Amino acid sequence: MANSNLFDRLVEAVSPERGIRRAQARMALDLVRKYEAAENNRRTSGWKAGSGSANAEVIDSLVALRNRASQQVRDNEYAKAAIRALRTHIVGTGITVIPALKAERETWRKWTEEECDADGQLDLAGLSSVGVNTWKERGELIVRRRWRRVEDGFTIPMQIQLLEPDHLDHTKTVIGDNGNAIIAGVEYDLLGRRVAYWLFPEHPGEMLVLRRGGLVSKRVPASEVLHIYRKDRVSQVRGVPELAVSLMRMRDLKGYEEAELVRKKIEACFTAFVTTDSPRKTVGELQKQTDGRVAEKLAPGLIKYLTEGESVTFGTPSSVGGYGEYTTAQLHAIAAGAGVTYSQLTGDTSRSNYTSHRAGLREFYALVDQEQWLTWIPMFVRPVRRWFREAAELAGQRIGTGPDAITTPRKAMVDPLKDTMADKEEVRGGLATWFEKLRERGINPEDHIDELVRIKQLLADSGLVLDTDAGVSELKLTPQQVLALDGQQPAA
Repeated sequence: MANSNLFDRLVEAVSPERGIRRAQARMALDLVRKYEAAENNRRTSGWKAGSGSANAEVIDSLVALRNRASQQVRDNEYAKAAIRALRTHIVGTGITVIPALKAERETWRKWTEEECDADGQLDLAGLSSVGVNTWKERGELIVRRRWRRVEDGFTIPMQIQLLEPDHLDHTKTVIGDNGNAIIAGVEYDLLGRRVAYWLFPEHPGEMLVLRRGGLVSKRVPASEVLHIYRKDRVSQVRGVPELAVSLMRMRDLKGYEEAELVRKKIEACFTAFVTTDSPRKTVGELQKQTDGRVAEKLAPGLIKYLTEGESVTFGTPSSVGGYGEYTTAQLHAIAAGAGVTYSQLTGDTSRSNYTSHRAGLREFYALVDQEQWLTWIPMFVRPVRRWFREAAELAGQRIGTGPDAITTPRKAMVDPLKDTMADKEEVRGGLATWFEKLRERGINPEDHIDELVRIKQLLADSGLVLDTDAGVSELKLTPQQVLALDGQQPAA
């Protein structure tokens, strides 16, 4: 008997009935230990699940997913709203980077605001916004470092260029002449390190490609390229669009809405149904059109007399049962797949109260923090900073070696008064620093201090005291007494 040991065989020899019961118990135990979803039965028939690697599952579907996701963002309001919400919260008006060395800050500011864009249109914050939009919509973003000559007149002889993921040759999966493995356009050495990317000089869908000699990907060293995507599986080489899991549902929902619209239009075409034996009987007024055809029109206040045996029935379009409930359920699922809240996807806040809205935003903000600190900052912000420092050093500029202060955009407050009081209590209790809270709001602490000093001096010179002064609000002093403490004038 299968899986039987020496003791089982002894039991079978002494008492065959007990041996059978032991074997049955063992078989039942094996069935109990299985996962229900792994069983092959009537409920799981037709359930096909592949066992391929991340690359085997992604690469064959990559182009179709990218193109369909972009088409939905172009034509579907919900898809556009989802991508816009992700872009707005991940990068907002820009992620602030403050170099540790003060002498480097002005050079960094000038480069990020005036020189960083290879196209000469945006600053670094604008490039980040476009980059996040491309990453979320098409699943990936390619960034190239472009070196500039000294005679070009740049303070830092380096710019960055954003490319759509279509530039990365996904069809190139071979063993290269140097023995390196190339998977979907990404080249790895024998140690598994990325050493190069195979890029098309032009977008494969660009109108001028044929004039440039066709599509031939070129090898670009990995030191000159950033490949940004969310890595969900260990061996995953390429990224997929954020809306990939919701594309079918979005398309089906759009089709459902169109079907309901067409049904309503058809019903509206049938205004009245006349039952009569006379072929010349009319209900409305006959009107002769320019092409000679005759049309019949019902006008308000029209009175018609019918003979006995004749009747008129007016069309009554039927109501759509469950339309709202079905649509709402589908939109909730689409929002979950896109990683945004229902209200962000639809603009409808009527289904949530203050507590549920705040709880939903807290969950969403946690997801945004992950995208910022686990993907965008390590894959884009810090590498761009390394590129900048390399180029600045070549240009003879002073650069620091200490860690940068990186601040993500301020998150919108549901209740500003309560949230501000909570921040204040955290600072008072030593759970956070004042500088930390300022950076969370996207404010440079040192610039903020300089401005506060300047404002206070300006108010003192003008002899003005506001009730925001702690001497007035906390100590309950008069403005004259506060000015006397500052040595501006004697107390009254």
